[in-house]
Amino acid sequence: MSYQIIEADGSALQEACSIGSLTAKLLAASNFSSEQIADLLDGSDEVRPSRCEAVDRCCRRLMQAKANQEKVFVAGDYDADGICSTAIMKDLLDRLGISNGYYIPDRFKEGYGLSAATVELVHQKGYHLILTVDNGVKCQEAIAKAHELGMEIIITDHHEIEEEIPADLLVHPDVMEPDYAYLSGAGVVLQLSLNLLGRVDSHLALAAIALIGDVMPLWRQTRRIVKQGCSAIAHGALPSVLPLLRSKGEIDSTAVAFQIVPKLNSVGRMNDSSNVNTLVPFLLTTDPNYIASFAVQLNRVNDARRRCSDQTVKIAEQLDHDAAFPILFEESFEEGIVGLAAGKLSRQWHKPVLVFAQANEVYKGSGRSIPGLNLFEFFREFEEPSAFGGHAMAVGLTVPCERFEAFVAHVETKMKTLPAIEEAGDPAVLISEADLRQDQIMELEGLRPYPREMVTLVAIRSPRIQSCQAYDRVTRYHFDSTCGGFDGVQFTSARSEPKESIDCLIGTPSLNRFRDRISAQVVIEAFSESGE
Repeated sequence: MSYQIIEADGSALQEACSIGSLTAKLLAASNFSSEQIADLLDGSDEVRPSRCEAVDRCCRRLMQAKANQEKVFVAGDYDADGICSTAIMKDLLDRLGISNGYYIPDRFKEGYGLSAATVELVHQKGYHLILTVDNGVKCQEAIAKAHELGMEIIITDHHEIEEEIPADLLVHPDVMEPDYAYLSGAGVVLQLSLNLLGRVDSHLALAAIALIGDVMPLWRQTRRIVKQGCSAIAHGALPSVLPLLRSKGEIDSTAVAFQIVPKLNSVGRMNDSSNVNTLVPFLLTTDPNYIASFAVQLNRVNDARRRCSDQTVKIAEQLDHDAAFPILFEESFEEGIVGLAAGKLSRQWHKPVLVFAQANEVYKGSGRSIPGLNLFEFFREFEEPSAFGGHAMAVGLTVPCERFEAFVAHVETKMKTLPAIEEAGDPAVLISEADLRQDQIMELEGLRPYPREMVTLVAIRSPRIQSCQAYDRVTRYHFDSTCGGFDGVQFTSARSEPKESIDCLIGTPSLNRFRDRISAQVVIEAFSESGE
């Protein structure tokens, strides 16, 4: 990992916003707009429901279904967002006393989104109203089939809209107020729950997991839902996910992203050994015996997913990846793992990456990008894929085998027309030891969860080591300063030799809470020899 140490003048922000020097410097380095800074510094964490016409009409339609004793079918999706969306909608309908059923398609056998075949089966079972969650904007055939059979269909989704959607109603961030622009599928469903039931902490918790899993921009209501949802998880609002956490410490967006989301996603990715539909009752249950038993199975599936993913990455690393946009394929690659591999390789190489697996007569691939290249816009006009969807940082594509070579050539040609994506190290803001006071760090932590675009690394030149203790996998420092000093903690894969002197320390400010003692701390990421 490389770092770019930068200086930022936060004095104007410090005065204008009445904030401390540490927060001001990091905000100044992040180059946020005045609107974004106001959003971050807004002291309100209130989760407010959308009052847009589409949400209101959907709520009224559900209450009509209750009054008419109609059966409502929920069509879900197999990633963390789709699973949590399905769980919220299922629980919402149950609480309202509306007869309902749900189904999440098999990633490998049925593919993404509601199909016309599923609509026919649902019609045969006596359903009249269908609600999609986290999918639907591309389900033209399913919508047409529903109308052909005299059924109503409401699309609740958040994916990019590329063509007119002839559903009976569309509930989507595009038709909501600006505060709801960054909702995921579960965030959209949450608006129905907030309007019909008020605040339900388990629904907030599920929406937070989904928003984190879909890596939605942490601004406006999205940031508030994530903050309140993580707090709800910590207070036991969703007991099913607690056994998925490795530790019982602070539950924040990082813990959710690395300890809960991958385990939910693993079921859809490893569908030969598990059924993603079983996750919905698991997430909603409060039965401790059921939770304990299912969590053991879920952790086993995730372990298998991790081994498969690691093997895929290991093989992919040996393939030719000198191109500006590597496109990787090997016969052993599995369809459910390619997105994970693409994400890890993209971060590792600091390049956009596509990884493909072959499924019968097509190649199914997943791409991940880096800041500076919008993948959705990049592939929007390509003719070779038979299926395509996603957003700026992640896409999924299906390319018929006979078009694959032409597709690869098209990517190479288009990349040559684009300006080179400059490789830059992660920015670290140069601060003084005086910035690392408890009150300053406490103010900074009040802005969590931090938006992805926010600079949170700091650099401190020539910190004075007062003491140091090395243990297995962690080294603890205490640094002297005129403000009472600060701690430093460095996590390593094995025991490391402590430093006698440090030219430049790079890390993340935090508060070390141990028993009744709180101290300023930096979680150390690296030591720079030159400080540049």
